[in-house]
Amino acid sequence: MQTIATTTLERRTVFDMLPMPAYIKNVDLVYTHANDALCTLLGTSVDEIVGRTAADLNPTDWSWHEDTDRRLLASGGVASYELNLHPPGREPIRGELFKIRLDDADSVPVGLLGVVIDRTQQFNAEQHLVESQTLHRLVVESISDAVMLLDGAGRFTFVAPNIGAIFGIGVDEAMARGGLAELVSCEGCPLHDLPRDRESVNVECFAILADGSRRELLLSAKPIEIGASRWLVTCRDVTERVEAANRLKSSMIKTVQALCATVERRDPYVVGHQDRVADLALAIGRRMGLDENRLEGLRLASIVHDIGKVNVPTEILNKPGRLSAPEFAIIKTHPEVGYEILKDIDFPWPVARMVREHHETMDGSGYPLGLTGDQLLLESRILSVADVLEAVTSHRPYRPGLGLDKGLEVLAEMRGTKLDPAVVDVCLDLIRNREVTVPGWTSAEPAELLRA
Repeated sequence: MQTIATTTLERRTVFDMLPMPAYIKNVDLVYTHANDALCTLLGTSVDEIVGRTAADLNPTDWSWHEDTDRRLLASGGVASYELNLHPPGREPIRGELFKIRLDDADSVPVGLLGVVIDRTQQFNAEQHLVESQTLHRLVVESISDAVMLLDGAGRFTFVAPNIGAIFGIGVDEAMARGGLAELVSCEGCPLHDLPRDRESVNVECFAILADGSRRELLLSAKPIEIGASRWLVTCRDVTERVEAANRLKSSMIKTVQALCATVERRDPYVVGHQDRVADLALAIGRRMGLDENRLEGLRLASIVHDIGKVNVPTEILNKPGRLSAPEFAIIKTHPEVGYEILKDIDFPWPVARMVREHHETMDGSGYPLGLTGDQLLLESRILSVADVLEAVTSHRPYRPGLGLDKGLEVLAEMRGTKLDPAVVDVCLDLIRNREVTVPGWTSAEPAELLRA
């Protein structure tokens, strides 16, 4: 048992300097002491506490408090309780109340010491955490995107229940599979190879579901540092959007190809020319590291690069002799006319620009704008090389095809001045190594890409 001298109850002591709120009651359960910390906690003064009972200060719970006090006076020891105070006009106070029986030197009870541990901030923080977690869970579960947390190796540390809406599996199965790589197929680098100094990274990928269907997906990965988690990933099903875009792309390509067919009917000497240019341009672009998306844009631009000739009179297109200066000036309008035809079509690639630039040169002597090499798209420079080689080796109204050897000679002569030297080198290397051949390029026969 604790012992305390009567004099301790009669004058201010170390009790008054305790940092924790504290009070003393006598055996009649009347408050005899209250330290400054308790007065501050309750927002009152010593005079408003001393001389009063629990019934005066806490009308709601006073009976319970006095019952526990009497039991403690009878049995001794220490008791603790959860404390909930509601001071008038103030925020509720939550914490713990420790009560200790005080005895005199003869072990006779003389009162009770109460010490309050204020845990209001802790309780509020815990409550806020619970509310925040509940809110976050509701938000995560309500959105259509699948939400996942991954560690540095790309393995799941958390998977939201809505993963089933996209992948057709539950949380347990997703966690059992281990990581994102077991769910999706991505072209490009995995997450652990992505730069972590960026706010977020978008990755296009797809998933093959259990029923064999393919879902096109867009992953948005954000670097984080939460426990073992290193990536916050949201996964959106964009299948319908991709399919709609593909339908639109196909429709645009068919429309443009129909226009090109019109050009070929007006100029029989260019039948197959655009397809052969496209074959060679794709081989060059692939060797130079263009991704599949850029290659698709290059292919379309190659197919339509002469579309502007629809504006050139047939008699000029099919003239068997050398063109006059005014006639050649009309021919030189076809890149700009092609640009005007294509510029308002919402291609996902700069097709109109490639068409406009395919007769520009490295030294700025080309047309229609006289641009120099550093102002041209790489795709435009590739298209120029393929167009020149095909034009030299194919029949024209004013001359027969000059053959592949002459074509390679022309490329070598124009290398660095008119044509991009790096593109020319790749083209020459492809032909010399027979990675692309040009059999029959003096006819309408398309180029043949050799497959390994």
